[in-house]
Amino acid sequence: MPTNILPFLFYLAINLLFVAKYGLRFLSVTSVLLLALAYVLFVTTIVYISRRFSNRILCAFVVILFLLLLIAQYSIDPYTIQVDRWSAIHNWIKNLFEGVYPYSAQTHLGGYGSPFPVWQIIHIPFYLLGNVGLSVFFFTAIFQYAVSLVYGNKAALTASLLLIFSPCYVYEIIVRSDLIANFLLIVSLVLLLSKYRVTLDRMWVLLACLCGMAMSTRLSALIPFMVYYLAEYFRSSWKIRIGFPLIALSVFVLTFLPFLFWDSQMLLFFEYNPFVLQSRQGHLSDFLLFIPLGLWLSLRWKSSMRLYMFNTAMILLCLVIVTFMHNMYLNNNWDELFMSSYDITYFNMSLPFLMLAMFDEKA
Repeated sequence: MPTNILPFLFYLAINLLFVAKYGLRFLSVTSVLLLALAYVLFVTTIVYISRRFSNRILCAFVVILFLLLLIAQYSIDPYTIQVDRWSAIHNWIKNLFEGVYPYSAQTHLGGYGSPFPVWQIIHIPFYLLGNVGLSVFFFTAIFQYAVSLVYGNKAALTASLLLIFSPCYVYEIIVRSDLIANFLLIVSLVLLLSKYRVTLDRMWVLLACLCGMAMSTRLSALIPFMVYYLAEYFRSSWKIRIGFPLIALSVFVLTFLPFLFWDSQMLLFFEYNPFVLQSRQGHLSDFLLFIPLGLWLSLRWKSSMRLYMFNTAMILLCLVIVTFMHNMYLNNNWDELFMSSYDITYFNMSLPFLMLAMFDEKA
């Protein structure tokens, strides 16, 4: 059961920020404050009384709630949603199957897709099922399985409740977003690597390939692997220190080669190519700031998975916070956090890690 309060407070803060941003569009400040208080009391109560129920009862409860979320997703016409993450994937795959250059596909809102090739291709089965938004359910199931292996079934069910009662997660399901699904997959892979004690010394080539593939979903997806393996990387031989990044970068580049040969001008020089879209809000000075922060947090968790999860969440949170603050400074719009120019759903990247940081290791 959750025993660590600080990650829980961050979990609440992210969800309360979401409640405040979207609640204020329809409700008064007083109503939003009351809603926020009710949410905190409700989630805290649900999480801490869950220990009183058997796993069978909790499992039935979780299954029913996920079925309701699935029904809710299908009840909304995705073309009426003012979020185009789903169509950035759907239309990309549609172009691919029709023999049209995929990264020329526009979303249903007129934008362009930023996900890298591996993440797009992973969604082909869901596209064939007619709904790329199903990926979040699939990767949630993988997440539940990985959590049960490392922390036990009770923790997996409690983590499921934390997801279900997260407005951020429910929002991602409703709008068929893929962001949190990406990080549910990544944290699941890290859990499996931890469970089976996969080390750089024994399997560095495989891990380098895995990191290259992870980068070809979203660049930020590499961060959890870096935090997990950085200390071991520094202790490794020069062969691994040189070979690991070379192989990872080579795999990353290889995933783009078919699209480079297809239309190099569109891939590299188009104003809205995926590299521009994934990096346009960041700044070099921010990256330089994250080098010491990343090193410090990556080297201080040692063998504690709880601390690893928390440190990874902090890096992902700081990545978004610093980027937002830098852009607010440049644009002199400090009061526009709740405006559409700042997408607070990027905080969702840290949610799976914060949830697992609430649990002490089972083994």
